[in-house]
Amino acid sequence: MEKVSRLPLRLLDLHNVPAVPFQIRGLVGSLLRLSVRAEETKQAMHGLSQVYTIGGNTAPAYPFLFGESDDELHPDVIPQSPGEKEGILSFVRTRLRGLLKFLHVGGAGHELEWPSHDTIRSDHAGEARRELKRMLEGDPRGVLKLIEQKVHDSDAQPLVDTRETTLTGLSLENPRQFAISWTKFGNVYRDAQPKLETWAATLTDAEEASRQFWPIIADYGLAYNLLFLSKVNDPRAGGLAATFGSAWTPDVATAQGDGRLYSIDLTVFESIEPQQADGFERFTPATLTLLVQDPQTKTLTPIAVRVSGHGGGGARVFVRGQATDGAWLYALQAAKASVAVYGIWLGHVYHWHIVTAAMQMTMYNTLPTHHAVYELAAPRSNYLISFDAVLLLLWEHMAPPTSITSARQFLDLMDTFARERDYFDDDPVTALEDLGLREEDFTVVEPWDQYGPVRHLLDLWTATQDYVSAFVEHTYADNAAVTADTALQAWIRESRDPTEGNIRGLPAMNSRDALVRVLTSLIHRITAHGTARLSRAANPGKSFVANFPPCLMESTIPEPSAEISTRELLALLPNTGVIGKMLTFFFTFSYSVPYEPFVPLDGVEDGLFFPGGPDDPRNRALIKYREAVIAVMKAADGDGAQITQWPLNIET
Repeated sequence: MEKVSRLPLRLLDLHNVPAVPFQIRGLVGSLLRLSVRAEETKQAMHGLSQVYTIGGNTAPAYPFLFGESDDELHPDVIPQSPGEKEGILSFVRTRLRGLLKFLHVGGAGHELEWPSHDTIRSDHAGEARRELKRMLEGDPRGVLKLIEQKVHDSDAQPLVDTRETTLTGLSLENPRQFAISWTKFGNVYRDAQPKLETWAATLTDAEEASRQFWPIIADYGLAYNLLFLSKVNDPRAGGLAATFGSAWTPDVATAQGDGRLYSIDLTVFESIEPQQADGFERFTPATLTLLVQDPQTKTLTPIAVRVSGHGGGGARVFVRGQATDGAWLYALQAAKASVAVYGIWLGHVYHWHIVTAAMQMTMYNTLPTHHAVYELAAPRSNYLISFDAVLLLLWEHMAPPTSITSARQFLDLMDTFARERDYFDDDPVTALEDLGLREEDFTVVEPWDQYGPVRHLLDLWTATQDYVSAFVEHTYADNAAVTADTALQAWIRESRDPTEGNIRGLPAMNSRDALVRVLTSLIHRITAHGTARLSRAANPGKSFVANFPPCLMESTIPEPSAEISTRELLALLPNTGVIGKMLTFFFTFSYSVPYEPFVPLDGVEDGLFFPGGPDDPRNRALIKYREAVIAVMKAADGDGAQITQWPLNIET
């Protein structure tokens, strides 16, 4: 197998982020698979038919979100009229041309000749794919050089989006209009109605907004891997008291002393500058939120939010009871925006994409295909490296609508976050210990029922650990066998090497326990990523975009004393076009078919990884693992969970 390359991050002064693999061979396949997903989301897109009046325009939800002429203006969405065009091939054509343009290989002698729609046949598409494949594979070093130039360009240009129309640039006028992204497909719109008034009230009623702040995060944060709530211990209390100043009242100090004060520190986003995209500003506020816990009900209530901009500029402290109601509502929405951006790029992509892909790269480059660890990990190591590469190449088309508008900004954020992070810091058990979180503090009836993501991630962790432990026990007779495995030693050595995998904190591979720990972390990341495929991962909580706004539309931070009306607050929240882009992101997960399901279509005993069939104890452990993950699916998504919707690999 050819060696998997990596981007030259150290030449770009990025020394902390794990290696970002890049493999030319898989680019086209990944692109075409993604194009099929646009077709698969068509029914859900067509369900965006509820009529709204915004800015004096009355229309179904769809035109507000994606524009009136999605045929040409929004290639990410298949036309509503199947007879107008061969939608999927039109989508492929658009994406391939975009890739050619990006790589600067679409000039004379390389332009693809595309037939008219009424003469398109699969052999034409196949020939186009073969031609592009030949071009891409002809000079991989040249392509890597172009990517380096693209990423190295730190002066990100504002994105010019030809999709922008009058309807897609509108601010919502009523909080209930955030239901614009609830599709009627699968009865999402109907079933979500009981939530509408409560969530709309979080934009008008300061008390309700405070009451709902933590439950929304705890109920809908699973796919974002939102393990970031921290108990304020004594060493941190002094620094926080200085930061919050007069907001650190005797009552706050008492709550801290009683072990009831928590914080969500997302000041990492002070490293991000606001950006222009589609003619509008996108801003990721950096926030630091203090929350107090009720000792009986275990509910968490925000009491103060510090909001700051790039480099800490414009910092304001908003305190409940001191700030105006409108300013407090702004502060909570700013905190929600930083939560959403954390969830997308750090909780989800860094933890589950970036570190995993680096480990997969070094595995491919060191382990022979007959190696037992390769047999364990390789069936679950498809697609990710290629998808991440396409994301970087076509950032403006692929990325959700945050204020991170270029691949370079993304890599800078990854590098900032990775500073002083070790491999095991991403594991839920380690994270909970570092955050000072205890089960008894978040349990009323069932363990962790006041912090749902923790409960499900721990269940996945335990199941993964049991599976991996069985694998190691029946593969390596003792610790000496682990130490003597030269290929395994090479994998860990290359993964740790700053010039190769650049993954810090990997242990000496001298025992079965050390191997179990490394493999559990790796396999858990891949499995946990499947949570993004649950219906609940998008609907109805995240698709009501005010619950998790991917950006604010204005970077000026108001004074705590400012009187902010509902209309003014809504103007700061995602407009119709941003909501549409976010919905495309959600629907790609929720309404497309996995390339390979975690549970085979023929059942848990099909498609076993190891030779020997069901009698192999490692295969028996795999069957048990599948059954355990099914139980998590049902616990997280209800008895109606679609079992085969959970993917075997990290695909998107």
